[in-house]
Parts: sequence; C-alpha cells; structure tokens
Amino acid sequence: MTAQIREMLYYNGKTYWLSTEPLKPLLDIIRDEKPSSSGVVMASTACRRGYIGEWEIIEDKLFLIGLEGCPEENEQFTMNFLFPNQGKVFAGWFTGEIKIPQGKVLLHDDTSTLHEKDWYLEFDKGILVGSREVDNTKTFNPDDPYGIKDFIIDLP
Repeated sequence: MTAQIREMLYYNGKTYWLSTEPLKPLLDIIRDEKPSSSGVVMASTACRRGYIGEWEIIEDKLFLIGLEGCPEENEQFTMNFLFPNQGKVFAGWFTGEIKIPQGKVLLHDDTSTLHEKDWYLEFDKGILVGSREVDNTKTFNPDDPYGIKDFIIDLP
C-alpha cells in the first residue's frame, strides 16, 4: 500500500503528524444513516480516506479545525461541506487513541511504518483523558524486523 498523507495535530505549540483518523467514526455514522451523503471519494492511493484533517487540542479538548478533500475529486469535501459555517468543531464523536509516531523510521514497507517511539493520546468523547509512550526500539530487532525467527522451528 502507498504511504498515506497524514493528518496534522497542533498541541502545546507543536505540530504532529497522525497515524489515526479521528474523523472516521463520524463518517461511518453518516454513511450508515445516509450512504450517499458523506461526500468523500477515495481518489488517490496516497490519500485513501479522501481527505486531510487538521486537528487541535485546546484545554484538553479535541477540535477539527480544518478539512480538505484530496485530490481534486474531493474538492467539495471541506469544513463547510461537513460542518456549515463552523470554523472549528469539537470532536465529541471521538473515543479512542490517537497515535503520533516519533523519531526515526525503524521499518517501512508496503503495509506499515514503525518509528522509534509512538505516543498515544487517549480520548473519551473528545476529551483528553490520558497518554502513554511506547519505545519501539526495545522490541525491534533489525536482524528480524518482522519478528518471525521466534516462529521458525529447526527441522532435523
């Protein structure tokens, strides 16, 4: 799979790139209720979700502050299309973790990218309730990047 264009998050004066799609749960609800109304089309292998979101955490609340369709086939898919006349929208629909990759890339292939660390921000109905960091360098083995040596049995 082609590497995906990432969504952005602004938090504590810094910009981060996400490996999570916080808008997806809302779009799933919209598609279930009105299958033709979500307005998003997968038109590029580099942006399978069909849009790029911009997010900001303000006082421990997650907000969608920008939305743009990608590529041209989704030009109409903007903040104004989904949330008419609203500059930012509280993401009360989102419960789960947002993954923020950090550090150097340890592994990149057709299906995934592994960074030195992953920072997870946990949300409950759009409210930041916790965070944790995972140090992938502690478990990553460059001689066995996919971790399959443990499953290989020596045959006589």
